[in-house]
Amino acid sequence: MQIPDETVLSPEDHEHFLTHGYLVVRDMVPPEILARAVVALEAEGSDPDFDPAAACTTSKVDQVISDLFGAEYPFKNKYGGQDLQRPHQPGVQWRESVAHVDDAYPTLMPNDWAVGTFIFLTPVQSRGGAFIYFSGSPLRYRQGMAQSFHSIKELAPAVEYSGPSAEFLAEPGDVLFFHHLMGHTGSDNLVDPLTRHALLTRWVPRKRIVPGNKPFAQMSTIEKANSARYLEQRFAVDLQVRHTPTNAESCAILRDGFSGLGSVKTYALLHFNGAAQLLYTTAEDPAQVRHLCSEDFVHWRAVGSLPITGGAVRSLQLHQYGFAAVLAITDDEGVARVYSSDDFAAWDMMCEVQHSEATTPWFIYAKYPSKIAGGQALYVVPEANSSQAWCRWGEEWAAAAEGAEESHAVQAPAGCGIKDLVIAAYLSDRQCAFVADVQEEGRSTTKPCYLLPEDVAVADGELQPLAYIGDAPPHHIRVFNRGPSYWLLTFLRNCGGQDRLFWGCIDWEASPPILRPLPDAEAFDRAKSVVGLI
Repeated sequence: MQIPDETVLSPEDHEHFLTHGYLVVRDMVPPEILARAVVALEAEGSDPDFDPAAACTTSKVDQVISDLFGAEYPFKNKYGGQDLQRPHQPGVQWRESVAHVDDAYPTLMPNDWAVGTFIFLTPVQSRGGAFIYFSGSPLRYRQGMAQSFHSIKELAPAVEYSGPSAEFLAEPGDVLFFHHLMGHTGSDNLVDPLTRHALLTRWVPRKRIVPGNKPFAQMSTIEKANSARYLEQRFAVDLQVRHTPTNAESCAILRDGFSGLGSVKTYALLHFNGAAQLLYTTAEDPAQVRHLCSEDFVHWRAVGSLPITGGAVRSLQLHQYGFAAVLAITDDEGVARVYSSDDFAAWDMMCEVQHSEATTPWFIYAKYPSKIAGGQALYVVPEANSSQAWCRWGEEWAAAAEGAEESHAVQAPAGCGIKDLVIAAYLSDRQCAFVADVQEEGRSTTKPCYLLPEDVAVADGELQPLAYIGDAPPHHIRVFNRGPSYWLLTFLRNCGGQDRLFWGCIDWEASPPILRPLPDAEAFDRAKSVVGLI
């Protein structure tokens, strides 16, 4: 995109964006273009000689994005100026403003778009269809996500994090620029007989925004706005920024793996309460679910065991989409039980699934990663045919477990069975990946495989071998945090006859994708920077 050489923003503008999460720039579109755009948008047909969105997205708008992104990050736009109209609705009752953040699976770092814009074509009066924003919410949300990465969808509407709301009472030609974690909501037009017109566009950097350990003085505004290290120092808040320890013991654990899980049989991992929470079982005591915790992600301390009784466990999976942690335990009798906890101490059983080889809980944001499924989802590998995984879904976990709504979602290659299955988004709202431990018939070991589906509830291809660095195949891969087309993860690998826990990553922009270990503090910190922890 061709950008003029002149800057538009003042130092105060940059500071406003960093502090409040948004910025308003006035008179960005000439009045004659605004008037023509409104006529075109309200006409029954389209004018082939005039594109309202393109005409209103002036070079000044492009220049503001360039000012925010900096020279290192060329960009493109997404949606191209969608008109979010607010027609007059005089009989509608005014609703209390409740904040949300966009995207189905929001992340700390921009995972596709980094800045959104609304270009206002018509004046907006109070209760006339205003865009409602929550000033300063991105920083407060990051504070909440520092305690639990995956809590943002329930954290966003909580007033203690969103803060108070405000209507943006725009004049024609005003443009509002907002951070990807900006709390906001729309509102109805109760008072203005004229339809409110505002064009929404999202701005996507052409490469990942990774400020990392760059000196603050060299960072662009968009890097500062997404640097945990900068924000923590600038605003004196706790964002849990921790560089990886570099002493000899830590280096050995990263290089050789963590051996403290003993004869680990299965495990699950989740960031919760400001720490990495790890649950696992061993071959010697497969019915006891043990709990370890780590604040620096290298050294682990014992917390105890879960107060859950049952048979020998063969699969553990943790999931979170909101405040509560969700745990699926599949036992050797083929019974999968799904639990919920708000504190990682007390666990309430929500449902169970029979005849399961392995069960993985997830949330499907309807109409985005799947066109047929939505809500709470359980991916069940049936004992009778472990070459497949079936997606069951419903509004509640119990409904998902019943399987009234289900579809064939994953298929292993011929002669193979699925022993372990994970799913997570890797880019934006729709693009997700499955990673599975696949066992060939007659073999005792597994190999990692993956699938990038068009629809997460429809098996449109077989699992493919996942490339990896190292001698022994990784297994029991667990996604810890995500960045743009990037997973920070853990896995088990056999070393000298014992399975050990390692940190690794998958860069989904690579072709083919490769699971790479993070064998030292420098590599680990680089990966943490990509997902927004530094």
